Amino acid sequence: MNKRSPKFHSRRAMQIHRLLFCLLLLLGKPAFLSARQAGGAAQQLQQSVQQGQRGAAATGAHPGAGSEATIAPEGIANLKLSPGSMVDVHVFEEPDIDGSYRLDSAGEITMPLGGRIPLASLTLPEAEAAIGAKLVAEEVLKTAHVVVNIDEYNAENVVVIGEVATPGRYPILTAHKLKDILAMSGGLTAIAGNEIVLHRANQPTGVTEAIHDNGGLSDPIAMDVDINPGDSVLVKKAGIVYVLGAVNRPGGYVMQEHGELNLAEALALAMGTTPQASTNKTRIIRKGPDGTLLEISSLYDKVTKGEVAPLVLHPEDIVFVPTSGVKATVSLIQSELNAAATATIYRY
Repeated sequence: MNKRSPKFHSRRAMQIHRLLFCLLLLLGKPAFLSARQAGGAAQQLQQSVQQGQRGAAATGAHPGAGSEATIAPEGIANLKLSPGSMVDVHVFEEPDIDGSYRLDSAGEITMPLGGRIPLASLTLPEAEAAIGAKLVAEEVLKTAHVVVNIDEYNAENVVVIGEVATPGRYPILTAHKLKDILAMSGGLTAIAGNEIVLHRANQPTGVTEAIHDNGGLSDPIAMDVDINPGDSVLVKKAGIVYVLGAVNRPGGYVMQEHGELNLAEALALAMGTTPQASTNKTRIIRKGPDGTLLEISSLYDKVTKGEVAPLVLHPEDIVFVPTSGVKATVSLIQSELNAAATATIYRY
């Protein structure tokens, strides 16, 4: 038997080792790559979880919550159902009649076995009691435990007209304070009066209630009145007296302080008369009930001497102070009426 040299055996061993190493690489490569990919996926998953936790912490969300939080409408606890709303009804004793029901135009829902049940103008607890009582009355159940939730809301409008910046219809779900309703409509105009007329949705057409606002939007008593869905709000126009002619600041002046203004006060608001004024000819132009124009002597000279009391003015009166030497004519009166229509309005 031929003997191999030690070098031969050494080279042979190295070749075998290399072959085994290559086989190991070939067999182990998929597992190695899979492990590496799995490690990368795990790392990405961990990063995603960490980002989600950071986002939840920033928004105050809780695990398992939706991507967007649902904000309950203001006054949801006092919300009253109205036609068009959809409610979700759950009856513990009879799950077969569970479901979503929409209030029809009459404000009623129709339930299997229970029939028609009026729910309009009821709160959720009242609706639960009404449904339970109906099921017991129809002998569907001996006792009924009912839970009612709202799936869809149907907002009713509040109508705001008169002297507000943006009159119109404003949808609300529950009662709001009068100040909030006026804020929705842009606030009061410069010629808004101190009387606000309300018509309640549950009252006949001709029945109204008046609120006297003595401090604008700062009057706490008037502004805290509740306005319910379906109500109407009318902000009445303040009376305006026009002071024109030979005065230092001609214009229209809002009758505040409960709508009272006399001749002396009106002339004072107009910064007094000019040196060219013929004060003894000052007169008031007033529209009569039939629309005709009446000229009323002011007796201004006697007022200044204290002989007579200042004449109390009416809304839309025109106080005209002529200039000396100017004769009163029909055309002059008409020009004063035109001037009143375009006069600057002052609120003091």
